[in-house]
Amino acid sequence: MKKQLTTLLLIVVFLPLVALSQNCVDFESLTLGQEYGTGINSPGDVIYTESDSSVAVEDFYRTNGGSTFGLCHVADGSGGINSGQDMSISNINLLFDFAGIGYVPNRVTFDFLDQGGNENVSVNGSPIHAGELFDTLIAPGVYMTIIDVGTYKKGVLTGPVTKLLIGGQEFTLDNVCAELVEDPSDCVDFELLPLGAHYGAGYNGIGDVIFTENDIPVSVEYFNWTSGGTFGTCTVIDGTSSFGSDQAMWTSNINLRFDFTGLSQTPNQITFDFTDEGGYENISVNGEPVFVGELGIAAMPAGYNLFISDMGTYQRATIMGQAPITELLIGGQEFAIDNICTSYVEFETYCVDFETLNEGDMFGAGYNSPGDEIFTQNGFSVSVQNFVDGVGGTYFGTAEVMSNPDIGTGNSMRQSNINLLYNFMIADVYLNMITFDFADYGGFENLSVNGDGIYYGELEDAVVPQGFSIHVNKVGNAGSVTIEGPIVSLIVGGQEFFIDNICAYAIVSVEEPVTADADVVVSQNYPNPFDHTTVIPFEVNKQTHVTVTVYDYLGRVIAELADSDYAPGNYKLNWNAGNLPDGIYFYRLRTSELTITKKMSLVR
Repeated sequence: MKKQLTTLLLIVVFLPLVALSQNCVDFESLTLGQEYGTGINSPGDVIYTESDSSVAVEDFYRTNGGSTFGLCHVADGSGGINSGQDMSISNINLLFDFAGIGYVPNRVTFDFLDQGGNENVSVNGSPIHAGELFDTLIAPGVYMTIIDVGTYKKGVLTGPVTKLLIGGQEFTLDNVCAELVEDPSDCVDFELLPLGAHYGAGYNGIGDVIFTENDIPVSVEYFNWTSGGTFGTCTVIDGTSSFGSDQAMWTSNINLRFDFTGLSQTPNQITFDFTDEGGYENISVNGEPVFVGELGIAAMPAGYNLFISDMGTYQRATIMGQAPITELLIGGQEFAIDNICTSYVEFETYCVDFETLNEGDMFGAGYNSPGDEIFTQNGFSVSVQNFVDGVGGTYFGTAEVMSNPDIGTGNSMRQSNINLLYNFMIADVYLNMITFDFADYGGFENLSVNGDGIYYGELEDAVVPQGFSIHVNKVGNAGSVTIEGPIVSLIVGGQEFFIDNICAYAIVSVEEPVTADADVVVSQNYPNPFDHTTVIPFEVNKQTHVTVTVYDYLGRVIAELADSDYAPGNYKLNWNAGNLPDGIYFYRLRTSELTITKKMSLVR
């Protein structure tokens, strides 16, 4: 498979959020100068409660793995975050527990100053991140965004948050606010329908369009069982307890069909939230045969991937295709669905599919030494490595090219007690997802991402480093794996294991629906690629505050190009890369309504 080149565009729309509930901790009820921590408290002590949120002191973890228990004190915030009192933190963490506020917040914000050293952050008991704070998937279903608001920064956690642990070495914290918010997005969210409305058998015919939302017609359809089927009913329900939003749709032996052909941009990525209370589900993409069974193991058409994330009280499904998605059929027997959202994702794909090798080619013991590169494909190197068992033993078996496999296409690789290392660093791109097909006929597997410790066990139970997520879909012996995160290298192998179509993706464009009156339109920089200097043009349609920031491929801030109010008009920003190394950079424009990120290449 050859590399696919695409146009570069990333638009994410942030529409105004409607806060339904809010509970804030701002330290105003504490005594100025009061200290907490070492010599005063023990790790885990609750130091006080505010707005029904308890606050405890906890150990701080260094980047080398060691821990300490320092101090924090209530400080005058007038010279920093500028909101009365704040908490000055030195080598200690604060744990905010929101269990007592009476709801599960789906958005938590906090203001902070970072004056040096590293920080800690953990959400919902996830492994503690030790290092600088940056935009990342910080816990399953929870994304962290860091916003520079001038004299300080604001962290925003989006998703269900029950606990937040945060601290630093030279760190100031204030205004930790848990919120339950409603996002009036351009998705199908059933908010336009009457609560309690029924559709399906006794109300509609099969194929009837029951409503249209954001140019997406929704019809009711026949539901398939493993043998036969029926035409049941669906009901508009209160989705607050599950999805954190007002209304959702309950399906009982009925399918909903979402038609995306009327959108201005036909999507190739769909997300939807769901709860499965029992029975089987149906799913079909683009009119393909309907899958009947548990959604977590649903088979997708060739060129499409399905992965599911646990969001706490519900699950989120993402379908990504290498071609457009014109329709989605989905339903269940005891199944609720909400927030069906579309986007168009443009990406570069780099694949290793073994088609350049010959059937019967052998590698490993008797042919190579551990660490030997055995071939390259699409700019990626592949080497043989020792297989590691669960007690520290190592084995160096063989790998053989096979044709007409049970999984993948054309050639595949059979691995017997040997690992293959796929090194993606030589590609001058920022890769943020990898997929591969596999078949497991016995024994255990190894998996390692970016040089992290090698996992040994069943692949469907594999763990990946903080900042990554893994999704395994397996039916019988065969399955597929999707790993999301800044991928650099992958080690994978097994004892009776087949692998094919190892594909790395550089997602460089995510375009979601944008209203016609969007306040800013951003164009691609020019020239691109560029040598030292480039121009970033943008158009402002109404008075708004605009910030423009340049990042490297690791997410580090390189330059701040704008942070001002702009009147309507056309503008150009010049950026001189100076002595920065060649590579991939990103520029991100933010307003109060949207964020737009684009990719550019520095090549001298």
